[in-house]
Amino acid sequence: MSLVVIHSIAFPDRFLRMDGTGVTQFVGTGAGTRNNDGTVSFKSTAFPNVYLRIETTGVAQGVKLNAGGGVVNAQFGGFGGETFRIHKKETAPGKTMGVVGLEAALSPGRFLRLDGSTPAGVVNVQGVFGSYEEFEILVVG
Repeated sequence: MSLVVIHSIAFPDRFLRMDGTGVTQFVGTGAGTRNNDGTVSFKSTAFPNVYLRIETTGVAQGVKLNAGGGVVNAQFGGFGGETFRIHKKETAPGKTMGVVGLEAALSPGRFLRLDGSTPAGVVNVQGVFGSYEEFEILVVG
């Protein structure tokens, strides 16, 4: 397992932060099997057995919502909503330059979104792979 950070391309001084405070057991329903079909999960290093979760209700594939939608938070254990597919974004024909989108494995066409235009920032879901959905995954250990 590699230690990684998720870095915003649109907001160079912003990284995804996961706060798993109080997440000590599974809450809500889970589905699917994780990481046996080309998907990945992001497990917290600070909170044992807590994973990044994406819930896409209200976000239609192919539709750009001005403020995004859905919910991105943390979940105890890795089930279905904690799995992603990594999509490389071409910056020129045949070249990716390390830019990726993180698509919800259970909801094709819905991507992790980070809006860093305010001090607190907003992390949620978008129905297209645009600039707020571009990240670098940097290996740090």
